[in-house]
Amino acid sequence: MAQIAPSNLILRCYAHRLSGERWYGVCLDLNLAAEADSFDELKRKLHEMISSYFACVLDTNDKDSIPDLLSRKAPLIDWIKYYLIRLHVSIKKIPNIIAFKELIPFHLSNAC
Repeated sequence: MAQIAPSNLILRCYAHRLSGERWYGVCLDLNLAAEADSFDELKRKLHEMISSYFACVLDTNDKDSIPDLLSRKAPLIDWIKYYLIRLHVSIKKIPNIIAFKELIPFHLSNAC
């Protein structure tokens, strides 16, 4: 059985507050994005989107497409934003931008 590196089980995400109270977030490893009224709601939405995405990928009849579907990276500009946010957060806590990680849902990855 192939070994899976722990870093391959973590999805990188970032979020920032838009004008007003709205939050915008991106899952960089799957190129998924969401908006919400609070950071907690945004994380919940992204988590649901990630779970749904994995469920759809694992349910596909085109098994040859799965590697491409699981390596759907976000555009370079989003990666630059992510690493700038991580840099800012490591230097100084900024309340309206957050870099965070989501775990791949194991219950889905064991379903096949």
